[in-house]
Amino acid sequence: MKRAAIDAVKWLIRQQNEDGSLQPLAEGMAGFAKAPYAFALSGQSGRGVRLCTWIVDNSLDEDGDLGVTFGRQGPLERYYGYAPAWVVAGGQKLGQFALSMRAWAFLSSLQHPDTGGFLRDGPDAGLDDEQDMLGTAAAGLAALYMGDEDVAVAVGEFLVRRWETMPHTGDRMYLMVRRGEEPVRVFGDGLDEEYILQLGEPGQWYFVPGLAAGFLVKLAEATDERSYLRIAQEYVSFCDSGADDRYSSPRSGLFGWAASMLYAQTGNVNYARITEAVLEALVARQNPDGSWLEPMLPSSLPSAQTDATAEGLILALEMLDNLEAITA
Repeated sequence: MKRAAIDAVKWLIRQQNEDGSLQPLAEGMAGFAKAPYAFALSGQSGRGVRLCTWIVDNSLDEDGDLGVTFGRQGPLERYYGYAPAWVVAGGQKLGQFALSMRAWAFLSSLQHPDTGGFLRDGPDAGLDDEQDMLGTAAAGLAALYMGDEDVAVAVGEFLVRRWETMPHTGDRMYLMVRRGEEPVRVFGDGLDEEYILQLGEPGQWYFVPGLAAGFLVKLAEATDERSYLRIAQEYVSFCDSGADDRYSSPRSGLFGWAASMLYAQTGNVNYARITEAVLEALVARQNPDGSWLEPMLPSSLPSAQTDATAEGLILALEMLDNLEAITA
């Protein structure tokens, strides 16, 4: 499995241009968002620094927003803060504060002042508009990297309430709220997976509660508040009641990632079992050239391959590290 990570690093290196940017260049953040984090994690800090320098020069505006020059394309048009959160975390891991601090100052302004959730549509959204669990959890992780405990705790409380207010039947999870914290139950055709996770149905977005759970594990570590760990366990248990593809789908990665964190924290072998199943399926989907084709957040853009490969590298390395934590 470590071979898979090595092959992914080599593939990413081949996509980097001399100026630090990544191919396909014209899609900007849709392809590079997770790459700074992936380069930092895989020992390629020099390449990560070059990429961050390019991002500051070509994708960061004077307000700290990302997406200038190339705009937001594909799924990023619907999830304004998700990709910038990964850029902030990666830039901070690399010590690129000209990127991480400026981008975080802008991203953190998208947090709802009352609920702690993040506005899905960015700065043009009103306070009654949608807040999504995915972007909120990603922003929470970025807040931890930035040492912004107030934002992180507000995100944590938002995600705790999302669990505690789930339908009593326990077979579905609403992934967005609006008008404060009212679950969005009515949405457009073809958007089911984005708004509701339904147990028993294939192709569900397990990465949303997975990212929420992983963030809550890290928040529990940061605050020494064990209640966050309990809710993280509930999220992972919910995912583990899903359909037969819950381990093998391209949507499963962050579910396994969260389980690996819980294994490192608790030593519970059930979490190791989940992690290993998701990791084996991830490696099985890898192409012979070291890349992955399909990221968790579905995209039809050519940059999906770059995004999926950076994502797969992050997941593989962090899941392996967490599996080894108990015996270390």
